[in-house]
Parts: sequence; C-alpha cells; structure tokens
Amino acid sequence: MAILKHIAVKNSDYGQMQRYLLFQHDSHTQKPILDENGDMILREGYLLDALNCDPFTFNTECTELNRLWHKNLGKNDRKAHHYIISFDPRDVPDHGLTPEKVQAIGVEFAKHFFAGHQTLIVTHTDGHNHSGNLHCHIVLNSLRKLDVPWQDFMEEPIDAKAGFKHHPTDKLTMRMHEKLNAICEREHLYPNDISLKTDRLVTNREYWERQRGQQKMDERNRRIREDGYEPVHTKYSTIKEQLRQAVDRAVEMTKDEQDFIRIMREQFGIAVRFSRGVISYKHPDREKPIRGRMLGRIYEREQIAERIAGFQQQEEEQRRPEFQGMPRIFFIHSELRLVVDLQTCVKAQQSRAYARQVALSNLQEMARTIAYIQEHGIGTVDKLAEAADQAEAQYKQASADLRETQNALTAINERIHYTGLYLSHKALYRQFLSAGDKGAFRTAHKAEIDEYENAVSHLKAASPDGTFPSMKELKAEKSRLSRQRDQQRAALRLLAEQRKQMRVIAGNVKFILGENALSMNERQQL
Repeated sequence: MAILKHIAVKNSDYGQMQRYLLFQHDSHTQKPILDENGDMILREGYLLDALNCDPFTFNTECTELNRLWHKNLGKNDRKAHHYIISFDPRDVPDHGLTPEKVQAIGVEFAKHFFAGHQTLIVTHTDGHNHSGNLHCHIVLNSLRKLDVPWQDFMEEPIDAKAGFKHHPTDKLTMRMHEKLNAICEREHLYPNDISLKTDRLVTNREYWERQRGQQKMDERNRRIREDGYEPVHTKYSTIKEQLRQAVDRAVEMTKDEQDFIRIMREQFGIAVRFSRGVISYKHPDREKPIRGRMLGRIYEREQIAERIAGFQQQEEEQRRPEFQGMPRIFFIHSELRLVVDLQTCVKAQQSRAYARQVALSNLQEMARTIAYIQEHGIGTVDKLAEAADQAEAQYKQASADLRETQNALTAINERIHYTGLYLSHKALYRQFLSAGDKGAFRTAHKAEIDEYENAVSHLKAASPDGTFPSMKELKAEKSRLSRQRDQQRAALRLLAEQRKQMRVIAGNVKFILGENALSMNERQQL
C-alpha cells in the first residue's frame, strides 16, 4: 500500500537537505559518499521539480525569505517539512508504476497542499538503500512565500497568507491521506489504509537506532569470531523492541491483567502501569516509561486484554471434546537448535577449542531433541515426518485464513471510508439536485460533489442489492474482523514456531540416526 510519512526538520542548513536529495548518502551514518577525488556522487537516478523557487538555489532562496520575514531564526524552530510518499513495490509489476508517474503524483500532491511554499519534489528511482521501491520526497520551507486561495483543509485564515508557517494538523494529515488514496485509486494503484493503526509502530528514530546498533554489533561479532569464538547475540534489539518481545511472551503465558503485570515484573523486570486507561512500560535500562501506543496498536491496554482473552479461548477450545483429536500447538520458548556437523564445519576443524564447544552443544541439543520426541509421543521416523507435514499444513492453512481476513478487513475499511464521504456530503448533494443553476453550484462545490458521486459508485458496486449498511453495522463488522485477525496472527506465530521446531527436530533426528548428510538447502531452511 502507499505510505505517507512526515518529518519535521529543525536544521537551518537547507543546502544539506538539498544535497541529501540529489547525492548518494550512507544509509547508516547519513553522510555523503565521496569519490576518489573527495567529491560527492550524484544519485544513480532521480527526477527533480520545484515550486516557487529554482531547484538549484533552493537553499539560498529559503534563507533569504526567512530573513525577510524574520522567521525560522531560532534553534528550535521548524525550518522545513519533509514528506515522503512511498508506493507499494507490487505497483510496479501489477500496475506499471514508473518513476515519471511517481514524480507527477508528487508534483500534483505538492501543488494541492503546499502551494505558496518553496518546495522541492524529488523521486528516487533506486528506492531506499537500493531496495527498488519507488518513492517521492517533498521538502518545503516551513515559511509560506506567497498568498494562496483558501482550501477546505485549512483551519485558520493565516494558513493561506504569505509570511506564516505550515502546520501539519490532524485535519490536514487526514486530508493528505484521503487525497493520496484518491490519487492511488485514480491511477489504479494500491491505496493507503488510513483507518488502521500500525500494529507495531517503528518510528524513523527507532529505525535508524536499530540500523546503527546492528552495524556496531556486526563489527563486534566479527572480532569475536576472529578470536575463535561464537558470539551469543547476533541481532540488535532496541529498548522498544525488547518491550514488544516481552509483552508478546507475557501475553501467551498469562491468565488476566494482574497476572500479566506480575509476569512482566518477575520474568522480564519490566514495570507495567495503568493510568486512565493508558498502559505504559518501564524498562529497567530506561528512566522514563514508554506508552503502549508508542510500541504499536496491539500493545495498548484494550488490545492486551483482547489478546489474553484470545489465548484463553484457544486453550479452552483445545480442551473441548471435539478438539481432542486435532493436533496440539507446542510453543517452546527455549527453542531447539540444529546440531552442527563437525565433519563439515571448517571453523571447528581449525580450532580445537571451538570444536569442543560445538561437541558439548551438540550433546545438549541431542538430549533436548530426545526429550522432546518422548514428551510428545513421537515413536517412529514416520510419525516424525507426519508431525512435520502436519505442522507445515497447519501453518499454510493459517496463513491463508489470515490473508482472507485481512482482505475482508481492507474491504470493510474501504466501505467505511466511502460511507463517511457519502453521509458527510449527502445534504449538500440534495441542495445540488434542487439548485436552479446546477452548473454554477457544481463549480462552487466540485470537490464535495465528486467525492459524493464517487462514494455512491463504490457503495453500489459493493452492495448489489442497493442497500447500504449503516456506519454502526460497518464498524461492528470491522471490530469483529480486527479481533479475528489478531487471534489469527497470534495463532500463526505459534504455528510458525512449531513448524520451525519440527524442522530442527527432524534434522537432529537424522543426525542422531547417522543420516547426517543433510543437503545445504535443507540446512538453510532450518
């Protein structure tokens, strides 16, 4: 889906923003990449446009305007705003999205919302960190240069006057999402779902903190491996990610809210606090608590309660007689690891100390593997293969069920969106139908009438019988689907762990029985 992202910029060096858009930068340090002569290297592919300024003198023109109006001179003033429109990677093969079309959408978007501002519109064709996803950067001086006509997304008279600053209010942000959706629909692109909060919210700051932390950890692990040892930790986790992992684990182990607080405190050392319906988490390595909404939608109080209830319901269903014949889901937190073949391990052959360490680890994993198959009554290789196939089939079925629910939720969100437009413009459209001069009335209210007619068209297509469901019915269905989706996601995580463990068990059993000639492909899958 298309994504709209906003970053407020306090840096007074407009030239740095300009250089970032036009020249290659290191994805971790954000510093420009230089050639052998010490010169910056242009990006491999970009498209450039500008509004109310020359694109190559953007920095000086913005600075001069700020001095003229005596604005943006303070250290903490928001000097610029950086909007990023990223499109779904599937739009390229599915809908023929091109860099030129992305740039045209960016220019249209900027002219609609940022008219009067000095603005740069740049489309990068190589994607973020060479990922290939097409996206457009829109950078504007926060100070407006020209007077502009009043628009319905504006809230105050100064929002259309020169010498005043741009303010990304909630109303404006919502209108931006709606406009982006309308453009995506017109261009037959995957839309932006604005009605759902992010399940796991990763901010721009956390993203780069994770990238820098992983880079430092990789360098530290490289030195450890050079000394002949295997590092214990290979994946860097931010404090927020540690909180998410702890909550996910605790939710699966708890019975109610108080039990959840106890487990978080005793097993993870994290203090949980509820205040006026808001949940916050206090990590032992951090002075201030972090609210659940800063971690994502599923870490808020209401969602925590629903997730706990969902796991309790699953356990009750497993105990019911009609479910007794169905395979159980086993979730092992101290997950088994694949036994290492010392005969093919180059590092073990080079270091006796490492070989002894691996041999000891192999004995532990073999013992745990045997304990696992005895505990779960797997007596033969055929039963093991059957259990592995069953785990694979369950995972695939759960994935298909989750996709079906997500598609249904996307459809219901779309109906809610168009029902809202239909209801908000219904009275105006009646006035249009009874107006004497319909042409003049449509010209004066073109945006609202177009939105109403577009909404009616979509609602009729979704309701062949001609009956539009009420907003209350739609929201009730959305709530039901959201709960169902959360339960399916939780079940899918368990099934993914089960599938992974069964693959490891199968590989270790082969090793124990002497069938240690696992192919490289099999080991990569494990």
